[in-house]
Amino acid sequence: MTNANVEKSNLEAEEKLRGKYIMLDRVDGHCIWVSEAVLQLLPDPLPDTPGGEVVTVPGMGVFCDNAMDLVMEHWPRPGKDKKTQYVKSAMKDLNRFGLVGTHAAGVTPMDLKMFEELVTGADWSVRVYAMLECEKRNTFCPDQAVKISREDGLLSVRSVKLFAGIF
Repeated sequence: MTNANVEKSNLEAEEKLRGKYIMLDRVDGHCIWVSEAVLQLLPDPLPDTPGGEVVTVPGMGVFCDNAMDLVMEHWPRPGKDKKTQYVKSAMKDLNRFGLVGTHAAGVTPMDLKMFEELVTGADWSVRVYAMLECEKRNTFCPDQAVKISREDGLLSVRSVKLFAGIF
């Protein structure tokens, strides 16, 4: 994204959005776009983040890969009850469109435990192939790697998500 394109998309240009804490995820989950209000929560100047990239212009910033952690430490993470609600809702929506399976690239050990509890209930209606990701992103956690292969095929874990960069 060029700076000219970024400036035209400035989140502060819309009066109803000005001053709001806004974070938008890129579809692949490797970048986030944040408002000026979010930038004000962060250190100035922003620290260098190996394996990450930051582009800021007045009114907003884009944080990619490891640099996302600078923002995510301020994000109020949903608890287990809210995540359970999200999963059940997603299953219903997937079924509504005729989808019966999905991949989940990057499921943390904590979320995997929640999946294992939910898969035995009536609300779990989609086959999920999950890829394990460490709780702390971009780290290696072989002691948490598990293989799950349910006979009914509703939950499978046979891979891990690894990150690598060329520096």
